[in-house]
Amino acid sequence: MQTPVMTHTLTGSELGGLVIGPLLAEGGMGSIYQAYRLGSSEMLALKVMLPEYAEDKELRERFIREARVMQSLKHPHIMPVYESGEDNGVLYFVMPFVRGPTVFDLLERRRFSPLTAWQILSPAAEALDYAHSLGVIHRDIKPGNLLVEARGKGNYVYLLDFGLSKLKGAKTLTRTGMTLGTPHYMAPEQVLAKPPTLQTDVYSLGIVAYELLLGRLPFVAKKPQDIAFKHVHDVVPIPSDLRSDFPKSLEPVLLRALEKSPMDRFKTAGEFRIAYAHAVEEIESAARRVEYWADPVKI
Repeated sequence: MQTPVMTHTLTGSELGGLVIGPLLAEGGMGSIYQAYRLGSSEMLALKVMLPEYAEDKELRERFIREARVMQSLKHPHIMPVYESGEDNGVLYFVMPFVRGPTVFDLLERRRFSPLTAWQILSPAAEALDYAHSLGVIHRDIKPGNLLVEARGKGNYVYLLDFGLSKLKGAKTLTRTGMTLGTPHYMAPEQVLAKPPTLQTDVYSLGIVAYELLLGRLPFVAKKPQDIAFKHVHDVVPIPSDLRSDFPKSLEPVLLRALEKSPMDRFKTAGEFRIAYAHAVEEIESAARRVEYWADPVKI
């Protein structure tokens, strides 16, 4: 990830018994630093709340909730949180330091086939099924929230950033009329500020799958609000209209995940995962490794 330019930094200071190293990333409400515990050489990742949000009670609650939700989720494909707290007015939580790009970074420099896309989609779906089983809806599934770590002969995927997650039965922290999510990956019900469901995350995962397989998003526009409302009103471009050789078995899987009504989508991320696997099994062996990227959308 490219390190952003900052007007403030914690590098070189101590926080919660950690010595803070270089800035790794900044986005949303927090910055992520490399860090290590005093008396230890183990590298860690430290997420701190940006100071410009520290006085906002609702945003503070959201940051604290993210830390608590992630601490409660114990799954191999969800980024673990070791501890969280507040030190001198700075909210923070501690995670393992993982070297690797996000899927967003990978999309900038490589293409995906049905098989290589499966290596991303399968663990992401497993992580979502687990979170959903505990009543947690992520609400911001996108390539930037999927981290890929190289391990030996293969890669390992982590689902990140539960800052917008919704816990069933918990109070809503969204201000009236405010829509949360990333426009390119938002389900229609998110755009319309309706209550999220498990199928909300299924839709966003379907958008990620569409982008991995076709190298483009189904909906683009110059203004974020225009992109968002395309999810509500526009028909998803048919994959085989973009690439005539797109696998016939995969097309209905993508389109079902991207149905406008949550009731018409796969009931769970696991159901989407199984349907995708079966569809790939129906593709001839050589065709599974083909990259079916289409021409980019011009706006």
